[in-house]
Amino acid sequence: MVFETYHQMSLSMSVDAIVLGAGIIGVSTAVHLARRGKSVVLVDRRGAGEETSFGNAGLIQREGVVPYGFPQELGLLLRYGFNNRIDAHYHLGALPKLLPFLASYWWNSNKSRHEVIARAYAPLIENSITEHNTLIEAAGAQSLISKRGWTEAFRTEAVRDKEYAEADRLVREYGLSHQKLSAAELAQAEPHLQGNFSGGLKWSDPWSVLDPHGLTKAYLAYFESLGGRFIHG
Repeated sequence: MVFETYHQMSLSMSVDAIVLGAGIIGVSTAVHLARRGKSVVLVDRRGAGEETSFGNAGLIQREGVVPYGFPQELGLLLRYGFNNRIDAHYHLGALPKLLPFLASYWWNSNKSRHEVIARAYAPLIENSITEHNTLIEAAGAQSLISKRGWTEAFRTEAVRDKEYAEADRLVREYGLSHQKLSAAELAQAEPHLQGNFSGGLKWSDPWSVLDPHGLTKAYLAYFESLGGRFIHG
């Protein structure tokens, strides 16, 4: 199907770029190419933002300057090995093919290498709000954005204090903004939470997208207004 689409397209038009995949990244890439005067065709087997981008967290995560690292502690690796955690799941039969990737991921998550990667990664994240804001305004999608940050809640004092220390480091090194919440302040800010919590951490910089699918479609409409074409294939 994709080959036939390309073949039909080549008979009828010439383009500067073809972007494969109309999730939020693909649509944003297509928009930037079109804004630079390129003729662009965006291709997806489904509608824009109907797969991974449909169910993402909807955070423009300005504070996320440190990429997720592969666990280094043996005890934590063993706990993941039981395959019963909520944050990761694997299929045993897929491990042989995944091992080279996982080994590289583990190696580059070593503390010294991870710090180098984070310093290279941070300037990209630093501009996430301003870059998206340009597209949000151009697409007329301001109603889909909340600028109230997001909050982490901690059940134990040990985890809370560890995350507080990491937050202070990120403030010193990357200029991020946050607010530490006591248990009472967290309960007041999030009255629907149940159970015992030792406190929270509110990141002030990130924006939330109220409807990730809606934002992707708004970007697509803006892309098409610039002369871009979206086709299925």
